[in-house]
Amino acid sequence: MWKQISGAPKIHDLVKNPDILSFYIASRLPLSQTTRQELLEIHGVSYRLQRELQLLERFNIVRCKSCQTVIAKRSDMLVMSSDGPLNAYVNTHGFVSETMTFYDASHVVLNGHPIKEHSWFPGYAWTITNCEVCESHMGWLFTTSKKNLKPKHFWAIRSSQIADDACISS
Repeated sequence: MWKQISGAPKIHDLVKNPDILSFYIASRLPLSQTTRQELLEIHGVSYRLQRELQLLERFNIVRCKSCQTVIAKRSDMLVMSSDGPLNAYVNTHGFVSETMTFYDASHVVLNGHPIKEHSWFPGYAWTITNCEVCESHMGWLFTTSKKNLKPKHFWAIRSSQIADDACISS
């Protein structure tokens, strides 16, 4: 399950140092910023690792922070970077967006037309997406602008728009 979420096989190198391992896991789990901060503030390596294990076992869906609408599922996570499905990107105006990438997303609507310039993913055009219920900016749909790229499209959902603990669900 960790490999699916983190996309990083280097976990074996971290096992020898549980303290670093616990912070690495906390940095790579697909969580809201609030939940991530609470996790990072846990004193004691074993307590942090136990909580991370609980979160991993319960991770199933991602919800909109504003209205709790289900946006994506763990089974739809996609690794588009060597660092896994959770990454930070900077736009041309200097704004940083931490996103999770998915094959599929639901209850989101497109806002505008695909734009090829300044794409974080070469060969893909981006379109802004909003929650269809509350209209919050959820992230982007990336579609290929070249014939041979796979996948043909994927979704990048902003972690700042993920409901606190809503991505952790039974």
